[in-house]
Amino acid sequence: MAVERDGNYSVVMIRDFGKAWKRRTARIMLIKPSVTEEELKNITLRIWEENGQDVDEMITVFFLPGMNTDSVAYSFGSCMKDGIPRISYR
Repeated sequence: MAVERDGNYSVVMIRDFGKAWKRRTARIMLIKPSVTEEELKNITLRIWEENGQDVDEMITVFFLPGMNTDSVAYSFGSCMKDGIPRISYR
């Protein structure tokens, strides 16, 4: 179930995985069809601050409006224990 945040995005799902290296993934549906890398970093950092400080890596998987969240993502974010958000479009 999606939970809307700030009118900018919805958290579709948060899931833990990994044993030796603990990771948490959040699927994020963006509300706007166009976002900056800085906006993605800010969302990643906020999700990490609220839900990811107890894992080794918090991963955000971003989807544009209308994209299937079980398919290919628009971009990925990552925040580790150093608290520095990183964004990738690969």
